[in-house]
Amino acid sequence: MQKKIEHVIAPLLLIAGIAVSAFTAFWLYEMEKKSLIISFQREVDLRATSLHWDLTLNFKALRDLGIFFEKSSVPDHDEFRALAREIMKHLPHIDALEWIPRITSDNKAEQLEIIKEHYPDFEITQRQDQGIMVPASTKEEYFPVYFVEPYKGHEIALGFDLSSDTTRWKTLKTARDTGQPQVSASITLVQEKGKQKAFLAVAPVFRGTSETIAERRKNLTGFVLGIYRASDLFKASKVTGQASDIHMIMVDNTDGNAEKLGENFSEIEHEHNEHHEQPLYYAKDLPPLLGRLWSVTSHPTRHYIADNISPLPYVVFLFGVLFSTMITICAGMLIKRNHIINQKVSEQTRDLIEAQAARTDFQNKLIEMNKMASLGEMSAGIGHELSQPLGTILLKCQMLPKALNQRDYDKSLKFAEDIRNQAMRAKEIMDSLRIISRDAKPEDKTSIELNQVIRKAEVLIKEDLTMNGIQLAKELSPDIYIYASPVQLGQVVANLLTNARDALKESDEKRITIRSYKKDGNGILEIEDTGSGIPEQYQSKIFEPFFTSKPVGKGTGLGLSMCYSMVQDNEGEITFTTSAGQGTCFTVTFPLTRS
Repeated sequence: MQKKIEHVIAPLLLIAGIAVSAFTAFWLYEMEKKSLIISFQREVDLRATSLHWDLTLNFKALRDLGIFFEKSSVPDHDEFRALAREIMKHLPHIDALEWIPRITSDNKAEQLEIIKEHYPDFEITQRQDQGIMVPASTKEEYFPVYFVEPYKGHEIALGFDLSSDTTRWKTLKTARDTGQPQVSASITLVQEKGKQKAFLAVAPVFRGTSETIAERRKNLTGFVLGIYRASDLFKASKVTGQASDIHMIMVDNTDGNAEKLGENFSEIEHEHNEHHEQPLYYAKDLPPLLGRLWSVTSHPTRHYIADNISPLPYVVFLFGVLFSTMITICAGMLIKRNHIINQKVSEQTRDLIEAQAARTDFQNKLIEMNKMASLGEMSAGIGHELSQPLGTILLKCQMLPKALNQRDYDKSLKFAEDIRNQAMRAKEIMDSLRIISRDAKPEDKTSIELNQVIRKAEVLIKEDLTMNGIQLAKELSPDIYIYASPVQLGQVVANLLTNARDALKESDEKRITIRSYKKDGNGILEIEDTGSGIPEQYQSKIFEPFFTSKPVGKGTGLGLSMCYSMVQDNEGEITFTTSAGQGTCFTVTFPLTRS
């Protein structure tokens, strides 16, 4: 199973690496694309704002020119020319400014006579075909071009009757009836030689009141007119520093037909860029202006996209694929090497397990020997302790039949009670002996009273201490309950007492003090001796297995190591303090528990 997994790791790493690289590259591309779209739309918004601002300024100038014609008499040609030139100097995007008087059939002869003073060959015309003008047909009123500035280039427009053209006449009528300036739909100028579209902005001029439609139709004097070539005006609205590789189109949406008026690309530029446009589209509507609804539609060219999207996503993808390939190769080599190492580790682990098992078996035998040695050292004391109750039992058993024969029942009961008490004492000694002789297991944990374990261990060594001239002092606080294995804890106490006994062999003052108390939620056991202390060079090693400072044959070096392991098994802590010539104090700490 493991071999199968190892075989698929390398291909999976390669697939995962390519997938992560592709995802990262796609994410980077989408982030850059979002940034590009925001930048692209900002460019279009800026262009639309600039266009609207230009149109607003131009139409405002037209209104100002209309005020000039609201005087009691129409200004002459020189006045119009001077004012128009001043306006066009500040607003160069106006193609031409014109004055369109209203001429009726009643005053036609009079008006023509006045006009011909400036233009002797003037006549009212209409367009027959593009660039071909013919005399206007007879009708009730005419709206011919009278003043035009600049005149050069617009000669053919002089005398052209705007009411003869449907689109122009519709705009004039709307401006007349509403009393407000209006902009026409797209038209072709009579003087146009190319294909460029234009539109007219007209402002009506009235004499007298113009509150109602009837008054406006009656008091209409004429129109001030501005001519705008759509493409020229749209191109001129470009903001300095704006991107030039976005295809923008000025569109008239007033009649719902989305008619294209002009664009920022010339025909040559359009032919060059039209095959490179991307499927990104954005339209920005301008606020309604003089009855027209214009918008700017746009497409970014591939040049614009190439300039604004870096090759980073592609570089990241290629680098990711190369990196994944290298990782896959390295992983394959590592798996092969790991397989060899695992084989060697398995062989060495097997050897180590066998060695550890042998070591553990040897250590268990040494521990057992250590227990037997301790029992041997304490055997004289234990024998003496047992001989006292057994001797008393034997004596009382000899005296009991005699008391029964004499029918001295009170004395018989007392002898029986003494026999029972001494038997209980012997049992207590044997129970204490079991602490040393039993196999200790951490699974035997239970809630125990610390002093009870101390007393059982004391029974085993008390006589031995007395025989060695050692005074045993106890300072025990009651009701100290801990959660531990009583057998292991008993062996810890017995070993520490034995260790303290050995430390006092060369001391003048021979005293061991056992203390128990509570502190900070813990039960504390202290065993202190008045020996010579532990030399500094031995202090870091005393809990190590097989370490002993005793002469050869006098110790196994497992006593304190066994204490340390058993305390750790029961989630306790064992420490010591020592001072040269003053003795050593071992401290064992266990968390308190309920009784």
